[in-house]
Amino acid sequence: MKSGCFLFIYCLFFAPFALTSADTPESRSDSHAPIGVMGDHGHKAGEIMLSYRFMAMDMQGLQSGTTSIETADVLKDFMMAPTAMQMQMHTLGAMFAPHDKLTLMVMTNYRLLRMEMEGAHLHKEGDHGHPVGHHEMSSSGIGDAKLEALLTLWKRPHLTLLGNIGISFPTGSISKNGEEGNLLPYPMQLGSGSFEARPGATLFGYYGKWSYGSQLRGTFPLHTNSEEYRHGRALSVTTWGARRLNDWISLSGRFFFTHWGNITGSHPELNLLVSPSHRPDWRGGQRLDLAISSNLMVPTGLLRVNGLRLSFRCRCIKTSPAPN
Repeated sequence: MKSGCFLFIYCLFFAPFALTSADTPESRSDSHAPIGVMGDHGHKAGEIMLSYRFMAMDMQGLQSGTTSIETADVLKDFMMAPTAMQMQMHTLGAMFAPHDKLTLMVMTNYRLLRMEMEGAHLHKEGDHGHPVGHHEMSSSGIGDAKLEALLTLWKRPHLTLLGNIGISFPTGSISKNGEEGNLLPYPMQLGSGSFEARPGATLFGYYGKWSYGSQLRGTFPLHTNSEEYRHGRALSVTTWGARRLNDWISLSGRFFFTHWGNITGSHPELNLLVSPSHRPDWRGGQRLDLAISSNLMVPTGLLRVNGLRLSFRCRCIKTSPAPN
């Protein structure tokens, strides 16, 4: 899919059972990293935090590497070409700290996926002399669940280093079919089908009215799934800075780079000539996100719940798929 602009809105990030919002100064509106950063903070023993996040994404057009390509060019080699994809994701999370230096986190999500495609007869060469047909496909359901432990490795009054140790469980389906009973391509499936290791490290600190941090995360599939393929390894690096405007609102900026590999193996039911989205060797890529965010803590009034936090983010993404 071609690069585009995506809108992410996360809301109702709250800790109704916690005596403090996190293992950071509770009065600060920037005591958490930008809401897209997972596993950025620990909690004190006995604290519980619950969260709900909503994400909407819309992708348009096609590109190969960093070059935009036309639908007609794709249809010279494939029966169908993806032209647009939308995703909505609802994520529920919970964090619990059995010890001051250990916080456990669990997350699950529900996804709604939709893809638009233009189709035609298979052509190996030459131009089309007839109009292409429009196709739509969709899938929805529970995605992969994640369990993670956050360990406080090093701590100073205004600087904390966390170790992230996690695993992803293959609870998302990899056998979703379309309305005609055909297996949907890889981007329309809800999970990876494999257990995945998710190690990482997070540094988070404060200086005056500013906060800052950086996080390194990896995703490593541990085995080939039941359909004879395995997702590629992924590595992400993010860094951010936030400015506390007052006790209830902060603004932040963030850079986020991700690189992920191609799929190893292939699903036996997916015909490689149908669409680029059916090609496992075209699933790798890299992406740079530039995000502007805001954290809002409800200060007083009827909506005031201890630790209640609302966060909103809008980001533009430049996508560069890996070379074929």
